[in-house]
Amino acid sequence: MCVPSLAKIDTSDPNAVLEDQVRRLILKSQRSNNADPVLEVASKPKLYDGVVRAGTPIYVSRSRLPVVFFSLLATCAVTLSLTETNVIALALCTMCSLIGYDLLSGFLHVVFDNPDNLYIPVLGQPCLEFQMHHHFPTDLVQRRLLDVFGDLNTVISVLAVWCLLLMNFSNPIPRYMAGLKLAAAYYGQFSHRSAHTPSTANSVFIEGLRSVGAMIPLAEHRSHHRPPHNNNFCLVGVCNPVVDFLYNKVTRNRQLWMIGFFAIGLGCIPVEAILMEKFLTSTGIV
Repeated sequence: MCVPSLAKIDTSDPNAVLEDQVRRLILKSQRSNNADPVLEVASKPKLYDGVVRAGTPIYVSRSRLPVVFFSLLATCAVTLSLTETNVIALALCTMCSLIGYDLLSGFLHVVFDNPDNLYIPVLGQPCLEFQMHHHFPTDLVQRRLLDVFGDLNTVISVLAVWCLLLMNFSNPIPRYMAGLKLAAAYYGQFSHRSAHTPSTANSVFIEGLRSVGAMIPLAEHRSHHRPPHNNNFCLVGVCNPVVDFLYNKVTRNRQLWMIGFFAIGLGCIPVEAILMEKFLTSTGIV
């Protein structure tokens, strides 16, 4: 394990403050001979920006440009589809997309929370970031919101290219599902961040979303952060019963969860588009 050095930090930069907290935690772990795989990996420099090997730095500033671009793209896709369909179609597609996203977030959480996945090229770095969140549950609140959204820059870029290659965007329904999934990804980050912000309990809007099951409640997500971290993986919460059942009653096999994660990640938008188009046309909604 490398020994991190403590240096002066820019206290106005939340990422720098968190990196300093990580270094202090690593030093404390080394002094107590505490064998923590997350801190072991975090003590080493990452190679090729985390592509080959995960490591430090973990908390970094993210580019705002992709966040702005994909937010505008999602808004344009949904708005254009709405002009060609109706509000009922938008509402149903939104529900479908949010449920699909929540299921994906649960599978992602299970995969990224597994310490064995810290050593996988490409995936290791986001796994390290996810697992460090258990050491610093308020990191999402400490960091700027655009940095939290920016954590999705790479995965959203990959999904956007994948959808462009696979789907017919002259049809409003695939356009709906792609745009709404982009929006759901950012909404999920906001939901997760809100679950670590106690003051949101005073927000009528956020509490209203929680009361109808559209946002993870504070207490429900807090239970995930208590050992052994084996429930309430989803970032919106509606799919928690499904993911909890699969994880606790069916299998915890790392390879099977990895396959499920990639299958849902790559297949959810095209499959949702096909199902919603069939449903909306067969019912005469569009």
